[in-house]
Amino acid sequence: MSETTHDGTVAVTAPVPPDEGLTADRLAAKYGLSVSGARPSLIEYVRQLWGRRHFILAFSQAKLTAQYSQAKLG
Repeated sequence: MSETTHDGTVAVTAPVPPDEGLTADRLAAKYGLSVSGARPSLIEYVRQLWGRRHFILAFSQAKLTAQYSQAKLG
């Protein structure tokens, strides 16, 4: 940004960033960020685990089937 002064010279000023002076906590809150790798509470963890139970069962069965499909006695 530039402004003309009283003596006719041009003064160049840098624009102030909108996040100037904000702490890290306030910046995170402003943009909806959370701690990377933060663990959920026990209740939330159990809720997520229960929601993924079908995948867990199917994945474990598929893994065992693939592991033992080439076995002589399998």
